[in-house]
Amino acid sequence: MQRTPSLMLVLALVAVASTTRAQMIGGGGPASTDCWVTLSSMPSPNRPTSKPSYVQCADQDVTCGDQNPALGYCQFQAQLSLNTSTGFPLCAPTDAMGFNIPYSGPTNDDHPKHINDFEVLQQFGEGNMPLSSTDLDKLSGFKSIGVRLGVSLSGKPHFINTTLKLQPTVCTSGLLTDGKCPPGFAKDSDTFKFVCTAPVDMTGAKISPCSGIASTFQQIQEHIFDRKCSNMATCHGSADPAHDLCLKPICGARSAYTDLVGVTPHNFFASTDGLKRVDPTNLSNSLLWRKLKGGSLLNNTTFGTSAYGFRMPYHNPSADRARPKLTGGEIKLIEQWILAGAPQTGFIATTFSGACQ
Repeated sequence: MQRTPSLMLVLALVAVASTTRAQMIGGGGPASTDCWVTLSSMPSPNRPTSKPSYVQCADQDVTCGDQNPALGYCQFQAQLSLNTSTGFPLCAPTDAMGFNIPYSGPTNDDHPKHINDFEVLQQFGEGNMPLSSTDLDKLSGFKSIGVRLGVSLSGKPHFINTTLKLQPTVCTSGLLTDGKCPPGFAKDSDTFKFVCTAPVDMTGAKISPCSGIASTFQQIQEHIFDRKCSNMATCHGSADPAHDLCLKPICGARSAYTDLVGVTPHNFFASTDGLKRVDPTNLSNSLLWRKLKGGSLLNNTTFGTSAYGFRMPYHNPSADRARPKLTGGEIKLIEQWILAGAPQTGFIATTFSGACQ
């Protein structure tokens, strides 16, 4: 579906004009506390039809307000309000001491449940604590909330409808160390959903994730690295010294490809053993493959268990940083790419049905 600049401008103006009348919703808490923290969004909540309580849009659907032109990404606008004074007749504003959106503080930047876009809303809530019952309609301002569609490489590649949940809590007490409200204190805990559905073309047919993909490495970049490895700066989203492996398409003068193929890893034991981050045609000598598979492939007979570090995506259960593995299809695509010589351009020859070609 093509977007024209004039159409996008008109829709942007309509969206801005709608902010003054955006519907505020309570998020599903008890009616007696539902005004303590509320949400308004652009587009306004549109599901379910009978009583909208969350927002749903298809990727690429500008009529619904998707502001991200990239295929596979929806962008919404969301605003939180504390002690909303109108629209909730059964609720009275409160004195509050605690505010929390789970895993959204800076100490959770590398947590698998951390959502970068929620951090500014967490800072807004914390910055307004303690809150007096006379402090009404404290607004965060509209903030961008991005939702990445999942991509399945099982069978023919296809987008997976994806839901992002914003779950703020306002508590009349200070919070416990786990961010929860202590027992016996009143709270308003809500869930606001942002749902991004698969894009369709003008005929209603689903658009393939392979649309615009010009090489196997580009597919790995867009379908795997961008979604699961470099989507947070604290992981491989920059070329900072903490990792020195950037898996974004552009990392200053470097790129994910130049940071991977033929490069000696910084892990002392892996480099001592002669491994490369990616050794073209050689799976067992490619640290990337070993890190993605995990288990005994991270061990070394000389240097011991886990000599090559943690499995990736970063999986360290002892630090509450346990991420799921890549799917079998995702690992298979990377395996076949390495075995084919890890080319930067062009499609590799493969019978793997999840590969674009």
